[in-house]
Amino acid sequence: MKIEIRPAFDEAVMSAEQPVRKAAAKMLVLLQSLELVDLWKHPGLNFEKLHGMIEPGTGQQLYSMRVTASARAVTCLVSGPTLVLISLHAQHDKAYRKR
Repeated sequence: MKIEIRPAFDEAVMSAEQPVRKAAAKMLVLLQSLELVDLWKHPGLNFEKLHGMIEPGTGQQLYSMRVTASARAVTCLVSGPTLVLISLHAQHDKAYRKR
């Protein structure tokens, strides 16, 4: 599985507190070792569909993935398969608000 990192995700990681930065780095290493089918089943990532939410630029379905107990990454999947890391939210409730 390929991974694409959008600038907003990268900027949010860089401005996050150190525990979130470390967890994001650990998550990226893990993602590089997974196949798409493993992503859905991985118990620590809690990869789940954000119902009714799409990425405005591409129309792709949005998903949420656990980074830490409170931080979530918002992602989408594109052909290839490629996992696109769109944004990072230190407080997971903010990840679920419509854009």
